[in-house]
Amino acid sequence: MRHPGLWLELRRWRAAGRRARLWWRDDDAAGPSPSLDRLLAAAAASDIPLTLAVIPTGDMVGLARRLAHAPGVRVAQHGVDHTNRRQGREAGEFPHDWPVAEVATELRRGRSLMAGVPGTLAAYVPPWNDAHPDLAAALSAASYAGWSANGTLEGDEGAGLRRIDVHLDLLRWRGGARFRGRGRFLGALTRELRRRRLAGRWDAPIGLLTHHLDHDAAAWAFLERFLSWSGREPVFEWVALGELIEPATAARNAA
Repeated sequence: MRHPGLWLELRRWRAAGRRARLWWRDDDAAGPSPSLDRLLAAAAASDIPLTLAVIPTGDMVGLARRLAHAPGVRVAQHGVDHTNRRQGREAGEFPHDWPVAEVATELRRGRSLMAGVPGTLAAYVPPWNDAHPDLAAALSAASYAGWSANGTLEGDEGAGLRRIDVHLDLLRWRGGARFRGRGRFLGALTRELRRRRLAGRWDAPIGLLTHHLDHDAAAWAFLERFLSWSGREPVFEWVALGELIEPATAARNAA
């Protein structure tokens, strides 16, 4: 893909003999749909691992049947019901004055609704990227292995809980969901690559974020092209979320 800054950054990674780890999360799945079929087809065509962030209160039976025919797809829990319970401008499922035990109880309840969905990981994605102040503690108490929000480099969040974030949103949201634009997206990718190189955090994964239910034609076209290109680019290594949280899972099992 032609982008001067990205071309230069990739050249620097090649000169250093390094590879950038990418991973892919798609939010708001709640059941089978034509858009989900297109998303799964794009993942299969590019042979790139996909993690679906699934809202537990949707059509779990229908989704389970659909994902039975997509064995390479993994699933994370996207909230407990995707309902805003916070007051004020910031949205979130859990008011920030809720105690850890109450948050953990709700997490377990939501997780139980996904028991029959194949490929489900012990991973959590908070709606609106809203992190309750004690979310990591609640997740640990409820036996999750990791969670994913937005923007940070890879890091552990206590008790062996791994946080693996996304960084590259395919869409713009202000004024209605629409494709972010090729230049903006590739510029963001360039900045994330540079951020890791300058920090010496070469292995910190870069997360792609998509929302299949909100894609316009331009978003679909770019996504399919980007997956094809990045899958062939030697600097990039696409990894699954399960691989990224595995160290935390192993530590928990050992304990």
